[in-house]
Amino acid sequence: MIRVALVATLATTVVAAPAHSVAFWKQIADNKYAVPAGSDLPQLTAELTEMLASPDPELRDDIGYSTLAAWIYQTRVLEGETLGTLVTTLLGNLIAGIGETGTDRIFRRSFSALTLGAVVARDNAAPVLSAVEFHRIERAAFAYLRDERDLRGYDAERGWMHSAAHTADLLKFIARSRFLAADGQTRLLDAIREKLQTAPTVFTHGEDERFARAVLSIVNRSDFDRDAFKAWTLRAKPARLPEKFTTAQLSGAQNSKNLLAKLQVLLTADAQPSDAIQFARDSVRAALEGAF
Repeated sequence: MIRVALVATLATTVVAAPAHSVAFWKQIADNKYAVPAGSDLPQLTAELTEMLASPDPELRDDIGYSTLAAWIYQTRVLEGETLGTLVTTLLGNLIAGIGETGTDRIFRRSFSALTLGAVVARDNAAPVLSAVEFHRIERAAFAYLRDERDLRGYDAERGWMHSAAHTADLLKFIARSRFLAADGQTRLLDAIREKLQTAPTVFTHGEDERFARAVLSIVNRSDFDRDAFKAWTLRAKPARLPEKFTTAQLSGAQNSKNLLAKLQVLLTADAQPSDAIQFARDSVRAALEGAF
């Protein structure tokens, strides 16, 4: 089991310049992400983690996130104290500048959420987290989903920001965890519903599909709580707009409709649906009646 420090430090607003060149990191990628002989793995991991905050999409996406994801999930060279230190840093990053909008600190928060998704995915495939460690990530994910106000999707020069979609990806893997408590299904579903219903904007960069995939992960669980899911679909049902409505009411209704519609598409894509899939499909269809 990895050891995660109890207190996470806030990330700084300054992005440190990488110690190694782009060519150095590209060589690692070309070598199937093998760690160069004699390298200081914790130092390289810290350098990559700082790249997650870069406004340069090559450093952030192509090098920082891609290499960390490979070392976490594919080659699994990150483990023990090094992985624990990484998780602690990522959890701290989620609250660095939280509540502000329009600043570059969105990259640090958003890509830390995405990288935490790789950690939970690793644990789902090959256990490496304790229950305590998992629930720390789970709580942090729910808090970040609730508190993040910078919902920008994509910038032509700086690339993906995508905080909502990256958090949805993290929730997707949390939804598959063996550690998800009995009431965790409802808490996760409601966290998604509340975000979509209260967001001040209509998501237009594929976020609804990413959230729908997180919901689908709940449906596919062996302990899928059908009654709780059906009750959730009624809460997630798009609100009927009054004659005079606010833009916030419109955004919430549209986001709810888009989520359920994307979920319905995913549920109908299975040529041989399980009983759980059929139940969920019927529940979602009922919630969408009159929405179109």
